[in-house]
Amino acid sequence: EGTDEKIPLLSEVLALFAGKTPLVVELKSARGNHAALAEATCKLLDQYPDLEYCIESFDPRCIQWLRKNRPDLIRGQLSENFLKSDSKMPLSLRFALTHQLMNFGSQPDFVAYKFADRHDSFSVRICRQLWKAQGVSWTLKTKEAYDTAVKEGWIPIFEGFRP
Repeated sequence: EGTDEKIPLLSEVLALFAGKTPLVVELKSARGNHAALAEATCKLLDQYPDLEYCIESFDPRCIQWLRKNRPDLIRGQLSENFLKSDSKMPLSLRFALTHQLMNFGSQPDFVAYKFADRHDSFSVRICRQLWKAQGVSWTLKTKEAYDTAVKEGWIPIFEGFRP
């Protein structure tokens, strides 16, 4: 975009963090590439045996692939209240994603839900209780939101302040 900056390859980032700190790897699928994306990412991550990580995605098909093919990996379902958005996704898909209806197939280890939307989906509470999925709340921008998330049992993802 007219600058000398470039977006690093995942392999360049992994080399910087291997053996140093755990990472959260988010899979962003497009045009049905969920299986190929999950498989290629896992093959790359396998090249870094000292790297600790979990994988998350808004696409439950990525999480389902991981459950079937790499059940040893910690996997998380990202979500929010898609019914509030002006997304071009069909209403039925926005409803299913908002209410975690595809989690029966993926059974994520954690559900990372948008903090502001956490009370909008009864299904999130069911996932946390029925499957014992850990709740993760994103993205907290104030100390008050952070404190509330921790009090409610969510692992906080925050930015812009020190907890």
